[in-house]
Amino acid sequence: MVRRIRNVPVGCIAGSVLSVALTACGGGGASNPATSTTAPRTLSGNYVFSVVGTDPADGDYAVVGSFVADGKGNIASGVADYNLGSGIDQNVALTGTYTLSGSTATINLTDSLSVKDTFTASLVSSGNAGIQSFDGTGSGVLYPQITAGFSTPGTYSFAVAGEQQGTLSGSGTFVVGSANTFTSGNLTYQDGSTLTNYATLTGFTNPAQKTGRGQAALSGNNLSYYVLSPTQILMLGLDPRALLVIQAQKQ
Repeated sequence: MVRRIRNVPVGCIAGSVLSVALTACGGGGASNPATSTTAPRTLSGNYVFSVVGTDPADGDYAVVGSFVADGKGNIASGVADYNLGSGIDQNVALTGTYTLSGSTATINLTDSLSVKDTFTASLVSSGNAGIQSFDGTGSGVLYPQITAGFSTPGTYSFAVAGEQQGTLSGSGTFVVGSANTFTSGNLTYQDGSTLTNYATLTGFTNPAQKTGRGQAALSGNNLSYYVLSPTQILMLGLDPRALLVIQAQKQ
């Protein structure tokens, strides 16, 4: 995966492959989203994908995106955000195709500059599916996406994972008020050997678009977020100083 960076140039991100971030996305920390009535085995409907890995050209990376599969081998309304060792690539429009072989789907995504991403997923009758290979260098989770009934205001608990000075992990809460700004919150995280506590958090969220993607900020960190269900979102850091994946659950 060699991407053409459109946005913020970034230096290499130190640290190891984000196995901890994959755990957070796939079921660690906050609970998994509610089971969809649309079975992933059919690959028809709305989905969110989250992957982490290490690429020789891009370094350690995390990608979160969404797409709509038509049940006939075509993908539309795709969008993704990339936090790479070589840069930040955000709000990238995607189209694509997919093929099914038994319970395995091969998904091919292409952006407007003809950069391609390919991954395979082992489909299941309901719930989340595992992504075994993203461009041959990453793995992650494919989530059925349910955007109906979601609104940003509310109280969230969240788990954060990634890399900054070292491997980073933590948890906390934030409250989004009616004006889509944080009214309270807290965070404790471990970055390598350093433990940091935030007794209060500042931030905001913007309403999600039709794709289920929105923008947010958390104590100075710019983020995108993707709606997984009416009570759960998945967030990706869009700053060069850290590689963050945050899963948040409404309480």
